[in-house]
Amino acid sequence: MPAYRATQATVLTFATGASWPVTGYRATCPPGMLNLLQAAWEARPGRRTRNGPDNLPTKSLRDLLTLIDPDITSVHWDPRHPAWLRGRTKIDPDLLLIALSAWASAHVAPDVPDADWYGRLEGAGQFEWIPEDLDLAQHGLHPNGTANPPPHVFELLPSLVAEHLTTTELRLLGHNRDLRLGPTQADGRRTLHLGQPELLIDEDGAAGASVDVLTFHLETVPGVPEVHLHVDLGMTRFATNAVDYIPRRGNGDPTASVLLSAKEGFIHRRERPMLLQSSVTIRRRGQDSSWTWQPGVASILVRLTHHEPPSLDELRNAPGNAAAQPFAAHLVHSTGMTYRHPAQDGAPPTRATHEHPVGHGYQPRDHMEVLTQVARQLEDKGLVPLTPTPKARTRAKTRLPMQLPGSPAYEIEVWASSDRTWQCLQTAASKLDLAPATATADRTSFTGPINLTLHRRDPQDLTAGLPRSTESDPAARRAAYEASEAERTMRITRAFPRLAHPIACIVEMEGAAYFTRTRLRDPKPLFKKVLPSLRRNVQGLRPIPPANPNPSKATLAKRFPGTDFSTTDIERATSALRDALRQAGHLPKLPAPPGVDGPFELITVWLAPAGERMLVPMLIRQHTHEEPTAQLMTTAGSPAEHPMPLTALPEALVAGRGRVPRTARAALADFFTNALSLDSTADRLLLVRRARTSDKNIWPWLQDGRITFDQLVLPGIDITAPNADPVRRKPGDQPGLRIIRLRERGDRSAVPRAFGITQEMVSASDDSDELISVSRHGRFSGLVEVGERAFWGINPRSDQNQTPLTLTKLDPAQTANRTWTCSNPNSLEIVPAFLQGGDNPADWAMYVHAQRRLHAHTTIATTWPAIVHLAELMEEYIS
Repeated sequence: MPAYRATQATVLTFATGASWPVTGYRATCPPGMLNLLQAAWEARPGRRTRNGPDNLPTKSLRDLLTLIDPDITSVHWDPRHPAWLRGRTKIDPDLLLIALSAWASAHVAPDVPDADWYGRLEGAGQFEWIPEDLDLAQHGLHPNGTANPPPHVFELLPSLVAEHLTTTELRLLGHNRDLRLGPTQADGRRTLHLGQPELLIDEDGAAGASVDVLTFHLETVPGVPEVHLHVDLGMTRFATNAVDYIPRRGNGDPTASVLLSAKEGFIHRRERPMLLQSSVTIRRRGQDSSWTWQPGVASILVRLTHHEPPSLDELRNAPGNAAAQPFAAHLVHSTGMTYRHPAQDGAPPTRATHEHPVGHGYQPRDHMEVLTQVARQLEDKGLVPLTPTPKARTRAKTRLPMQLPGSPAYEIEVWASSDRTWQCLQTAASKLDLAPATATADRTSFTGPINLTLHRRDPQDLTAGLPRSTESDPAARRAAYEASEAERTMRITRAFPRLAHPIACIVEMEGAAYFTRTRLRDPKPLFKKVLPSLRRNVQGLRPIPPANPNPSKATLAKRFPGTDFSTTDIERATSALRDALRQAGHLPKLPAPPGVDGPFELITVWLAPAGERMLVPMLIRQHTHEEPTAQLMTTAGSPAEHPMPLTALPEALVAGRGRVPRTARAALADFFTNALSLDSTADRLLLVRRARTSDKNIWPWLQDGRITFDQLVLPGIDITAPNADPVRRKPGDQPGLRIIRLRERGDRSAVPRAFGITQEMVSASDDSDELISVSRHGRFSGLVEVGERAFWGINPRSDQNQTPLTLTKLDPAQTANRTWTCSNPNSLEIVPAFLQGGDNPADWAMYVHAQRRLHAHTTIATTWPAIVHLAELMEEYIS
């Protein structure tokens, strides 16, 4: 494995002196048209009113306008915006009126089906087109030195890059790609599909289609003057066999994404060839389920197209056929979806269901091939790959010392109906270096680094699925569900009374797919809500299957030594034990950062969502000489909140404590201010997640363009006004305080992937002594210095990822490679925003990065440092 001293991010930036001129026109929506549309929208029956501005539902209109005329270069989400529409030329007003009237009929005022929207809008005003000359390569700087591109660059550049590539011959690994534009997005990012979906059937008969996808979007980094254009390689997978199960996300009905396409055009042949985003809702009522289109562009196209619209029955039972129609609907696969094997020659299949056969992810060579070839096509536009970034120089250790409590004792309840699951857990204890001490039928004690006692409890039918209501009336259905949950809660409480102290509880329970197949409701959410109130922190474990009585040689080879359990089942049971111990308080002690010899405190505030309108702010503190504590915000129902052990936090969360409206930004700002401990002089570090926290009314100082390093502006102070001059605190004003802002890749993919790069000298040919320099790429782990105060922390590859680096998933001649799952650790952006005099930013960034591996419950490096990871895990107790 080569030693990589630098990394190459999948990012393009403009070369010095580059220019990308764009000449065209812009227009806003005529005020008369807007007044008609807004009045109809506000008068729509059943529309949920809002406290603030009630914006028109323009997402589907944006998709439709982008589709119908290739000369339209961007559509802003707000029709009132001065540059609502941008075009290369003045757009045909008749075409705009057709789109507006169809959208108004479908989404603004569907309650008035006979309204002549075309006539009404035609008489309400005319579009006024204003010429403009723009240069996408030009941008300014924020006062802190961060790139400050104007809004039109965010709106135009990703789409124009994607469109430009469709006019070129993009070749990957020597093969031409048939490019198609993907759906638009409100934030300006744009996708590009690298061909048509390709069907794959694996050796077990599982079928599914997939297509490689590029996503372009602009990002900035604090203190870095260049604009970053991210080139993200991803994959979209599609269903081809009948759908068996679609998991539910959140509290609502399950949904599934659908991409719409028409080779001959939805409306006319001149329209822009692109995919449109739609979605369906799956409503399960008792034994039945129904699919319906969600409001979106699909319902508008039905009014305008000359094609037969997609059939939801066909999309559900034969998605491969639905994708082959002139008006095609491609059902997008998401994690957890399963499909039914088709019958073979009239006989039932050997296996009833299957997952998608195409594995997600790509190898480093795939990402670098895409970056290289895309950059080659965009060179004449002035875009070049970001200069390789050096590895950060730091004195801090890449691995922090793991110091666990000395010989602690823990008790764990095991709610296991099957003897096999109980036996598997006892066997798995050996993976924790524990030896059996005493054992009875329902109690086993272990000794070793810790003293552990497992207590078996028989839940009987308490872990069975909850009945589904067949009521069609929503209120009656809700009442039925509440009654069944209340009855189950009462039975659980009677059988397992509240304990004196919190413990962990492993519950044997079937998975979500099982309850869907049996037409029952999954009881896990109820257990997560009820058991913590009984001081039992929940860890689920799916039942351990029986041993195969006639095992093959391959099966015997996969067994855990000396048992008839499979290695996979032992690993599952071991993970359940480790997670249960974490919930019982078995956590590593906090090591001090470099340069700090005395006591030290690590702090984080996590804003957890609680439904659409509420948040649960959690303040977690960990001290070098104390156990971690948690504290919630005070509310009207809980006017006094005090620090509590972390093990007690689940009970407080399921009780509904700490919930505040998302609009309570002043109170949230005060909560963050209290976390800073401004009166203290002790060494302390606050880790803050950028998402949700950098809101202009909470802590705007955390925004990319407003962070002034080592000049702290407190939360709640508005610095977004043009003439704002807030008080800025220096390190001498707040001794001991450090603040580091964190941003994960999951935050809108704002942090790019980065891979190791090195140069090697190789022979030019087999029969030549001439040496040439070639670039080698591979996985990199460590800390990368992006700017003066900006770093990317990249985790090492997990042991589970054993895909050979030489494999590629971009070669159409090697379709079998697409069954592989490839994993590349995501980067975490670490910005030491406020440090003390003499602190080395790289040392503190490495200290934070190393905490992503400071866990006793897992050997896999996590997205977040340990304390933030623990806070995020608490979200499972918020319903």
